[in-house]
Amino acid sequence: MRLQTCVFLASLIAASSPLADSLRIVTEEWPPFIYAEAGVIKGADKDISEHLLKQMGYEVEWKLKPWRRVLRDVAKGEADAILDIAPHPDYTANYLFTAEPLSTHETVLFHDRRRPHAFQSLTDLSGLVIGVSPGYLYNNDAFISSDAFYREPAPSFEANLQKLVRGRVDMVAMSRPVGLYTSHALGLTEQVAYHPEPLSQSDFYLAFHQAPQWQEPAQTFSVALKAFKKTEEYQRILHRYRLENQDGKLTLMP
Repeated sequence: MRLQTCVFLASLIAASSPLADSLRIVTEEWPPFIYAEAGVIKGADKDISEHLLKQMGYEVEWKLKPWRRVLRDVAKGEADAILDIAPHPDYTANYLFTAEPLSTHETVLFHDRRRPHAFQSLTDLSGLVIGVSPGYLYNNDAFISSDAFYREPAPSFEANLQKLVRGRVDMVAMSRPVGLYTSHALGLTEQVAYHPEPLSQSDFYLAFHQAPQWQEPAQTFSVALKAFKKTEEYQRILHRYRLENQDGKLTLMP
């Protein structure tokens, strides 16, 4: 079965004829899915996407920028695609989403173990200060629009968690694997925990500029990605970044 999948994937990609030699992809740092380390851009979704796009004939140029700049650049055609974007209605109207998600994971609320706050629903957040990332929608319109609590943006995930342990925010909204990876990198694993009740769950995609030339590459990428997920190479990439699939959602391994 694995052999049949690999043969199918190879024939699919070989049959595609890309309309451009280069592809400019932008996104924000989002470890372990994409991030820079010692000047090298890496990450699970970056490696998966680049693996498939190179087989489709593209040379990929990666740029890491603040999220609002990422959205603007692709909407204006100054970049070709966004890595790891959730299909909120505000986005699906402006970008061409591939059909197959790169990953699925939950957004949760991280808290300092020394200053726990209850969370079962948004009403529990009344009066609190919640750390967020600028421009993020979190696939939860009620969370974004509520005036019962204050959403305080920070320029990076690291800054949000540092504000949390310094008592400057009460909780931080963040993708669970991203928060676990970042807290480990900062040496805060013993100090930071998260509520098991998710704030939201999202699929994350590669999305192109809406120019007609990207329709066929988007379709080819989607079919290739679906097939690639059945291969051992896909699992090796996940394990390289300490990721595993649990009940259809990616989480960070200990």
